Amino acid sequence: MDYTFVSPKTEEELVKELNDENTYLMSGGTDLLVKIRIGKVKPKKIVSLSKIPTLHFINETDDELIVGATVTHTDLLEYSPLKEEFPILFDAIYTIGSPQIRNRGTLVGNVVNASPAGDSLLALYLLEAEIELSDGKVVKIENFITGPSKTILSSRQYVRAIHIPKSKWDIYYFEKVGQRNAMTISVVSVGWLIKCKGDSVKEMRMAFGSVAPTVIRLRDVEEFAKGKKITKEFVDEISKMVKDDVKPIDDVRASASYRKRLSSNIVYRMIEEGIKC
Repeated sequence: MDYTFVSPKTEEELVKELNDENTYLMSGGTDLLVKIRIGKVKPKKIVSLSKIPTLHFINETDDELIVGATVTHTDLLEYSPLKEEFPILFDAIYTIGSPQIRNRGTLVGNVVNASPAGDSLLALYLLEAEIELSDGKVVKIENFITGPSKTILSSRQYVRAIHIPKSKWDIYYFEKVGQRNAMTISVVSVGWLIKCKGDSVKEMRMAFGSVAPTVIRLRDVEEFAKGKKITKEFVDEISKMVKDDVKPIDDVRASASYRKRLSSNIVYRMIEEGIKC
């Protein structure tokens, strides 16, 4: 396929290149190049972000971590505060692809790709991350992603950064279930964050990936958990609620019925791992 490849050096130059609906932005290219090879997208122009210095930054304030558009997964894994302050995001990023993929792929690229199986997305949903657009607007990630490979971005917009609020959690858990142990796309992914008050749950967030058109937060489970102790009966009830909430499909990786059963069963990790307040 013939297409034009351009590599602007400033955001001002970048904006001028965004003049066609068949223009695609590329940072690491780990998703885009695959889509081009299989014929899923047919660009007229590819605009590389790699030479724009104002998009490559990791900033930290008292309240949030801000990750620029061209920051790679490896950049984040090597950023020492990440594991301490956002351990669930660190664990999720560490499961992405291979070292080569993590060296090229970016957190923003993972978000814009908008796959319900995107490993970092689940952590970002739980952390209630916000997406900063090129026009200065900031939107919640769950409002930014509208479906599989779909976002609210127009052809004249791009994502500048991701804002991740800081918050202390007593318990976190992330698991990705796939068909093999490494370099796998998840069949189901799950994560939760828990704040305790005494021996009971003060606040809980739970999310699943690969079981709906987007990553989903289970708000009914989160509300049910408030004030409860983590017991076998508590997990039994959550398991039933999860089975009702997830809406998976059949695909080449797993059947819908298997995904639904797995999602329901995986919450028993709370018992198996001895998780309690």
